[in-house]
Amino acid sequence: MKTKIYDAIREWIPDSKNWIDYASKHNETINQYALLKQTAQFCVANMNSTDSTNVEAAREVIKVINMLYESGNHYTRNAIENEFFSELIAQENPASLKKHLDFLSKESKQGYLRTLLEN
Repeated sequence: MKTKIYDAIREWIPDSKNWIDYASKHNETINQYALLKQTAQFCVANMNSTDSTNVEAAREVIKVINMLYESGNHYTRNAIENEFFSELIAQENPASLKKHLDFLSKESKQGYLRTLLEN
């Protein structure tokens, strides 16, 4: 069974097809969390690029994550907070906080800040 997160990322972020082998022996929850983590790593790498095309790719990723977060149930939001936001937070420094918040929607910002404070 494919999840909403898996389907949205695979459909709206074409580069995601190269990140993870989903024929693995892991269950869907593990695959979904791994996909969110890989998506965050891709986003961070592009967000910090000097190439405007890469920065735009990061913005597209954030749009998908914002959409999933805003329309998601508690499970979806928790998965995004645990994997995507946590990966962004691991890269956090005073200069990057504003950049990260500028990319996120209002609702996603609340989850991001909550995750930042809890970690």
